Amino acid sequence: MKMVVKVFLTYIFLLLTPAFTEAQKNYNVDSVRSEIREVLKSATRDSSNKSCEDLLTAFYQCFESDQGQANPEMLNAMVNLFSYKDDRSLPNRQIATLLYNYINSVSESEIALEWIKALKTEYASVYKKEHPLILLYEGESLINAGKIPAAHTHFLHFHKEFPNSVTALCYVYQTETDQNLVQSWLSILKKEHPNHWIVKKYK
Repeated sequence: MKMVVKVFLTYIFLLLTPAFTEAQKNYNVDSVRSEIREVLKSATRDSSNKSCEDLLTAFYQCFESDQGQANPEMLNAMVNLFSYKDDRSLPNRQIATLLYNYINSVSESEIALEWIKALKTEYASVYKKEHPLILLYEGESLINAGKIPAAHTHFLHFHKEFPNSVTALCYVYQTETDQNLVQSWLSILKKEHPNHWIVKKYK
């Protein structure tokens, strides 16, 4: 299995927030689901407010760029995430809160899956569509949970919905088991996106 290229922001969180508390380490699926319900209980939903959509797009565009995590806009996106989740007057704040908790749980794959699935459902409830960042994170969580066939199916869907996504194509390639298709995906990536930060890792 090829080494999974992680695009999570763990190292940024280590700089900007404290490490996991003991309570976080002792999370289980039931306690996370309870916390998700609390987050959503006081949610203010407004589909006309695009601030949260723009926030997710800012993260995603960094991963799509040739610079990846080194893109200077990544730090701006993270700062905006902190600001948005802490402003109780802002509509759709729950989406930022779910994203924050997902990123803060990436080392616990089953817990991360709960957060990202909740985020996917809530985002669709507000904006009536999927977001590529959420699809990216959900697929990575499936890989980290060892659910490779499910991850491959997921990334094929991601690629279908967002055919211009470089990261989606990278993960289709990484989770492919048909060796003929593996070489085809790799050839496409190297030909069309040779300078992308993930593609540069491929030999």
